Amino acid sequence: MLIVMLILMLLIWLIITGLIVKPSAAWLALIILYLFSTQPVASLLIRSLDKRYPAFHPEQIQPVEPQAIVILGGGLPRLSPEMSGHRPSMYTLERLRYGAWLSRQTGLPVLVSGGGKRPEAGVMATSLKNDFGITTRWQEEQSTTTWENAVYVRDTLPEAIQSVLLVTHGWHMARAALSFEKAGFYVIPAPGMLTDASNDSFRISRWLPSARHLSDSERALREYAGYIWYWLVY
Repeated sequence: MLIVMLILMLLIWLIITGLIVKPSAAWLALIILYLFSTQPVASLLIRSLDKRYPAFHPEQIQPVEPQAIVILGGGLPRLSPEMSGHRPSMYTLERLRYGAWLSRQTGLPVLVSGGGKRPEAGVMATSLKNDFGITTRWQEEQSTTTWENAVYVRDTLPEAIQSVLLVTHGWHMARAALSFEKAGFYVIPAPGMLTDASNDSFRISRWLPSARHLSDSERALREYAGYIWYWLVY
């Protein structure tokens, strides 16, 4: 996250100083910022992460059968005044929905993982029960990073459980799978919310910049930076 923010700050700095000192540098930074803000470039970055792992199909025979489903949190819970409590973030809710479906299809027990000031795992378990009718077997409430997800899940699960069906977004799976493999698990990736390339026909509107597409580009760059960092350090 810090690396990506530094890149964006550098682009803004180039724009400001370039307008004063060297206009060509400002134009280059503006072009890069514009491209990151368009749907084709943002989709290309996200899809390059998505396509690394194919969709999981419960009916397919796996070389190693999973022993548990691990659903990773996707952001701190949000206060929900209308329901007198907290609700999962959008990303977390998408993962919970997919994880609940997989649990019904496979019958595997479920672990939810996510910590923070208000532990995300507790909110996730409540949502699984109330919204999807799935009971959580284990809750891991200490982690605040993807690497910590893997380390603390290893501490939480019984030693006999060595293979897990890992549920997270497709764009997050590479970093998550790397972390869990380094923690000693055999990982069966179950990437969710994969992008659909079927509607990528040329349209001028797709090249209009937007904050949402810039956010998508930032998310993809953050995943690449995080993957490299985890690969080098852990």
